[in-house]
Amino acid sequence: MDTIDRAAKQQSKQTAFRRAEKMYSPRGISKSDLTGVIDLLAPDSSPGTNGDTVRRIQLTRDLETPTGLAFQAFRQKRPPAYVLVSHPDLIVIPDALTDEAQRWLTRKCLCDCTRPPNRTNLDPFFDLPAEALFSVSARQERQQQPQKQHNYRDSNSALSIDPLETVQCRVRLKSMDPSITMPKDKFYLQPATARDLLERLRWCTLGMQYNWTTKEYDLGASTFDVEIDSLMRSIAIATTRPENGSDSRMWPCANNYDGSNYESQAGIINYYDERSTMAAHVDKTEDNMDAPLVSLSVGLSCVYLIGGSTRDVEPTALLLRSGDILAMCGESRLAFHGVPRIIAGSSPEYLTDSLAGDSDVVAANYPEWCHFARYLAAHRINCNARKCT
Repeated sequence: MDTIDRAAKQQSKQTAFRRAEKMYSPRGISKSDLTGVIDLLAPDSSPGTNGDTVRRIQLTRDLETPTGLAFQAFRQKRPPAYVLVSHPDLIVIPDALTDEAQRWLTRKCLCDCTRPPNRTNLDPFFDLPAEALFSVSARQERQQQPQKQHNYRDSNSALSIDPLETVQCRVRLKSMDPSITMPKDKFYLQPATARDLLERLRWCTLGMQYNWTTKEYDLGASTFDVEIDSLMRSIAIATTRPENGSDSRMWPCANNYDGSNYESQAGIINYYDERSTMAAHVDKTEDNMDAPLVSLSVGLSCVYLIGGSTRDVEPTALLLRSGDILAMCGESRLAFHGVPRIIAGSSPEYLTDSLAGDSDVVAANYPEWCHFARYLAAHRINCNARKCT
């Protein structure tokens, strides 16, 4: 009984957000149980989607494919969009990106955006090559196993990589910044193959580089990927002042910011494996908190929690799938949010089939799709952007 009492007291001291994180973690619920998680692709079977928790809105402007992209980026010009009653300025557009757009974004996030001047979590500890880690890893795979597998849904299939190329660690090179704390994990104290490093890739900063120590942006010269910026700007424009649909009740407008003024100045790409989580946090470093924070998901699905201005507010759980768009507008910019769980085995086949992307417009500029397929079978990529000034 004392053990039960102590557990109850400990739980009572936890914030509402922390309790939700524990409940939706893989240890908190069974693999198949997503009770209480709102799925906007199946609103009729989700909790609270009768109007008490979720309501549908109507975009008043089209989702336009940027002129610089040679493929269709969006499945529909004015797809179904939703907000939460508790967060009328959090806009979710499920399954919005086309199959090819998702594969294009995957290539950008794994190959183009991980190179200088952008920084990753690995840069302080390894002397990374000028070529993208993913490209180096793909070349190693080709050297070891030239035959393609036709589907990489079995993420446990092992590839034997001979360490033909290793990346040197900065500790041995004596080139590590002295202001950085020496890592305890021995992995960061020895050379590693590109593929091993790829499994340790957790984030990459875009445009204005975010300093994780000072919690501030480097306001010097920076360049945000032009094509990703054009996609984010199209979304910001399309989500400007949506209408409340057929709901006769008076609701505040989901987003009053004029998206034509939007510019992606900074962003973060997060790379999740099946065990990864993102703790509750608020993105509030930007001077401009009126412009939306636009977020794109590719790969494995996740449980996304959105709460309030403190961790004591009970969060709402949403299921975010590959191809979903999320725009944090207005007051939702100051809401605690996080990812307590990645759903294993949930990547769509148009990403995990090893031949799926070989005929894409940009395919010739990147490694064969089979390498991306293997990665996406076991990972989620989230690319988000914000206007800072």
